Amino acid sequence: MTIFKTLLLREWLQYKWVWCGLVLTCLVLMGLAVSVSTMNEVDLPTPEPIMLIVAAITMGVVMTVVILAAGWQLMLVPRRDQQDRSIEYWASLPGSHAASLAAPIVAHGVLMPIGALLASLAVGGPLGVWMAVRELGPEALQQMQWAPLVQAWLWISARLVVGMLLAALWLAPIMLFLMAAAAWLRIWGAVLVVVLLQIFTRLYDITVLKSWMFDQLVGVRQAFVASSTGSTIHFSDENPFTMEQFYDALFRIPRWAPADMLEALRHTANLQFVSGLVLAGFCFWLLVLQRKRSL
Repeated sequence: MTIFKTLLLREWLQYKWVWCGLVLTCLVLMGLAVSVSTMNEVDLPTPEPIMLIVAAITMGVVMTVVILAAGWQLMLVPRRDQQDRSIEYWASLPGSHAASLAAPIVAHGVLMPIGALLASLAVGGPLGVWMAVRELGPEALQQMQWAPLVQAWLWISARLVVGMLLAALWLAPIMLFLMAAAAWLRIWGAVLVVVLLQIFTRLYDITVLKSWMFDQLVGVRQAFVASSTGSTIHFSDENPFTMEQFYDALFRIPRWAPADMLEALRHTANLQFVSGLVLAGFCFWLLVLQRKRSL
């Protein structure tokens, strides 16, 4: 465990400025956008919806950039130490190839995205309040229902963190398969494998593979929202959106979030999730095998 922690520390020391700079750039740009933009096209008479919309947009922008960066970084992990021959140095240390691969996967695939998520949530909230003040004036601070809003925000944050952890497990077989392909065939070889699989499944209509992939992506969605009961706002032409519906949903979040976490965990107790972990384990073994052969 000490060696694994040291390897995680290596990832942090080596990439901390890249990740921090990436997240900070997104947050600064969002701060500038909030300072000069308006929401005139949205008629919202109360500050809470404005705050949540801006916070959600901030989180969405940051996480989109971070997830793309994390995906690219993970694709480079299998051959990273081989390109500069530092693999010989790391192999000489008291540790396993599995730990040397698992540490960057956990760091770039789980820990750093979660850190970016927490940063976007921590900054997105104040940015949302700032936008509400710009739109409604300083009295928006007095109108804001701080107690239920902060409680709902904390529960949403906890729900998203749990969702990130579960989504990483659901995506593990897909990502590790691509990493294994990149390890054995290099990056363009991995792209070729994906293209060939697409062509193969379309030509021969392999419904089992399509169904498995679809259910795996459904699992990713359920990792964040396992049940919409008590959390959604239903409206239509006959039943228009009202602020009463918004506040009712806001007040229900502290009850919905913990129940939804348990529901998301319950969705992992099935053959689909287990089969994905088995495939992920096999692909990780292929990564370790390729790393050993590269020495």
